[in-house]
Amino acid sequence: QGMHETFGSTCHGAGRALSRAKSRRNIDYKEVLDKLEQIGIAIRVASPKLVMEEAPESYKDVTDVVDTCHAAGI
Repeated sequence: QGMHETFGSTCHGAGRALSRAKSRRNIDYKEVLDKLEQIGIAIRVASPKLVMEEAPESYKDVTDVVDTCHAAGI
């Protein structure tokens, strides 16, 4: 039934938990870089703004999203 209701489509990512603007206001880019470095991830970006906007905290928990899709039959 979910397949019929969604035309065979589903989400392509977890989706944002925070808007880009809210991420920039509430997340410290240095803290994000430190957390990523602690788990062995190094990044280079043109602007600290991008670090804040794309921080893991800016996105929904992917497990919750997958569980919701599964429960909906999609």
